[in-house]
Amino acid sequence: MKQMGIPEWLAADRVGREQLAQAFAQSTFVYGTGGTGSTIVKGLKRWASRPRTRAAAQVHGGVSAALAARDQALVPVIARELNLFDPGRRASTYLALELQMMDMYYGQAGNTLYTKRIPIIAEYIHYAMGFTGAFSMDESGRDAYQRTFATQAEGWKGDSPKHPAWAGNTATKEISRFVRLGIYTFGGTLIFEGKEVYYSQVFKQKSYISDTDAEARELFTFFRPGQSEAQYSKGRIKFYWCGKETVPTKLHFLTNWTWEQDSVTKKSLTHAIQNMAHAGGRSFDAGELTATWNNFNDVPLAMVGKEEEYLSVIERMHP
Repeated sequence: MKQMGIPEWLAADRVGREQLAQAFAQSTFVYGTGGTGSTIVKGLKRWASRPRTRAAAQVHGGVSAALAARDQALVPVIARELNLFDPGRRASTYLALELQMMDMYYGQAGNTLYTKRIPIIAEYIHYAMGFTGAFSMDESGRDAYQRTFATQAEGWKGDSPKHPAWAGNTATKEISRFVRLGIYTFGGTLIFEGKEVYYSQVFKQKSYISDTDAEARELFTFFRPGQSEAQYSKGRIKFYWCGKETVPTKLHFLTNWTWEQDSVTKKSLTHAIQNMAHAGGRSFDAGELTATWNNFNDVPLAMVGKEEEYLSVIERMHP
């Protein structure tokens, strides 16, 4: 993580450096979710709509009775360690705790999420971004961006207008960088909610990189094997998996490796067989991956010694 430069310090001094430092130190930001916490909300809705059964997951038919029995013996461990089927902590819990989301600082058309920003942090980002005019809590980051650049383009699009100082980043990537830089410099906590991230885009050297992927690529450099949290200069990073603090492992990442789409509904899939790295014989060359891949253990502690067995069971389970 780069240190604050002159533009960032000027923005910090403009809003009050001591007050800004205090605001960051007392804040908790959640990354890895959509602008309204939508990934968590959608998971909650899917879970609530399912009929309740004794098992959280079912094994595909067509396997032998012995294999099915073995699978069922392993399923509770998978459910506990990887939590693929349980939305865990409710989205309302995140909101009730008044946690901040990076997306509040850009905003979305048609919602008022931006009104939940911490004012002094929002003001700092406004000036650090080079937005014109005085800051106002009544104006979203999105509106300030579009007004500054006289555009209707969304700031997350690759071909949207950019400030020369952003070094090619989109507006949303730059806002995210300023939030991380504030936590890194002044303190605070950053929760990375990792369940619905597509990890080939995080770990493969040559890959499409979304805003969340870019965030993960930088944050994961601070983790070490067996850790659920890491020191982030003056701040802390915590890895969450479906609303629960979790020690991340390579197996977690492999269960949602590639972006895939439902052939009928065209909706994005997560943790389906199609998403998994080894499904259908797909794999990858370790040489394709960044060094950060080795910052994580292969599997949760409870699965050590039976990695392939667990992976084969996961591939036969319904999403």
